[in-house]
Amino acid sequence: MVHIGLGAFHRAHQAVYNEKLITAGDRRWGILGVSLRDPVPAAILAAQDHLFSVTQRHGEMAKTQVIGSLYGALHSPSALEQVLQAIANPQVHIVSTTVTEKGYCQSPATTDLDFNDPGIIHDLAFPDAPVTVLGVLSAGIRKRPANAPLTLLCCDNMAGNGDKLRKLLVQFAKQTDTDLANRIEHDIGIPNSMVDRIVPAATPESLQWASSLVGLRDEAAIVCEPFTQWVIEDRFAGTRPAWEDVGVVLTSDVRPYQEMKLRLLNGTHSAIAYAGQLCGLETVADVMKDPEVGVFVRQLMRNDLRTSVTCPPGYDIDSYCDDLLDRFTNRSLGHRTEQIAMDGTQKVPVRWLPAIRESLQSGKPLSALERSLAIWLFYLDRQRNDGGHALRINDVGATDLVARLHSATTTRDLVHAALGYTKVFGHAEWPSSFVERLIGHFNILREKGIYALINA
Repeated sequence: MVHIGLGAFHRAHQAVYNEKLITAGDRRWGILGVSLRDPVPAAILAAQDHLFSVTQRHGEMAKTQVIGSLYGALHSPSALEQVLQAIANPQVHIVSTTVTEKGYCQSPATTDLDFNDPGIIHDLAFPDAPVTVLGVLSAGIRKRPANAPLTLLCCDNMAGNGDKLRKLLVQFAKQTDTDLANRIEHDIGIPNSMVDRIVPAATPESLQWASSLVGLRDEAAIVCEPFTQWVIEDRFAGTRPAWEDVGVVLTSDVRPYQEMKLRLLNGTHSAIAYAGQLCGLETVADVMKDPEVGVFVRQLMRNDLRTSVTCPPGYDIDSYCDDLLDRFTNRSLGHRTEQIAMDGTQKVPVRWLPAIRESLQSGKPLSALERSLAIWLFYLDRQRNDGGHALRINDVGATDLVARLHSATTTRDLVHAALGYTKVFGHAEWPSSFVERLIGHFNILREKGIYALINA
């Protein structure tokens, strides 16, 4: 296997499942990790013989395991030809990806390829020196023998992630190589998948603590929650690991799992992040402990988002929500709201807007979710918390939206300017009743603050 996106999530999730396969005796599925941008992860892993520790932590419980399923790690800009040859190698059957939503260079509102993205412009001009995941995959597949089956496995938080990856790759390839585009569209396996595990970004403190557990300095140590889940559509083009033997769910339809997770976990996480940032609450557990914001989050999940999903067969939705809320209260993870708040312009269209649209069409508005949307816009506009401290907005896609918000002279103008930003909110018209509610929510935020809105 080759995996593109050598971050903490992959190493705490897919790499752990492959480690289970190796432990069970199947040593065929080692992983070559590839970093598209940051050279540090590959260098750190190479210095440690590609070994690293994963520590599951909840309260006082800590369980550490050394992972050896990576057999190599490459920084694509420094070792591009090696990366492309690995993708082209017929002995590589699967290329998986975790590059975050923004890494696929799509327009959040249309899910089409953003041909104005600087990386896409570069890769179309220089197809033999790609910098994006779409460019790297296309260049590698172009070198691969046509009779060598290949599966691309997207493991990022996008509904229909495999379908979207295929669509974006085909749109990209059609610009330079129609034969390659046809091959991707018809011959490459690109199943949908759902992944779940809370993996906070490493800190100096977490690295030191995790290293103390293994008795060695581990610069690649990961601390995560005990819970893990992986659901994959069983639609591979060739040989695949027996992942079902190590806890992975193989199914004909991933959509119910994706919707449940994207809305209930990721949707709630985003609401926690923006409310937490405005309230000066540093971690998810801090938000859940707050007597007012914690109640709001529970109402959002149970009264709004819960009603917007169809549960997969065999799932009890109430138990799933209970488990999520318990996971969110895990103080030992130190999962920062600032980290979750990143790239909202990519996340909000996937995690919130479909549920809001559906609720408006059914005539059953989702009050807490609509208030969360107002909180996000207020977070972008004000960029300070209720205590007056500046907030760091880490969202490259928000520049134009923020400019629109800042140019508005009234709350009404601001809300109309935001909803008119089609890159996030799409082209479909929003009902006037919804617009008026959003204006009212924003006025409360401006005049009375976030606690007044969440208690409204």
